[in-house]
Amino acid sequence: MYQEALVWFPAKGGTAKLKVDPLYRNLRVRTEGRDVFVEENYDDQLYGATSVVSVLSLPIVLDQQAARL
Repeated sequence: MYQEALVWFPAKGGTAKLKVDPLYRNLRVRTEGRDVFVEENYDDQLYGATSVVSVLSLPIVLDQQAARL
């Protein structure tokens, strides 16, 4: 099975921890640059929109997340 992209939702500070993990470093999505991180950050509009998905948050997710993918 082939994944086009992988979106991670790590806790605050989790991105740095994940990026040094040997298992993560060997993933194909990482080596090909097809992963995106939305780290816990209450000041980030995209994080808020993905945390509580509603009709009002979908335009934010579609605009901002699509650009990252």
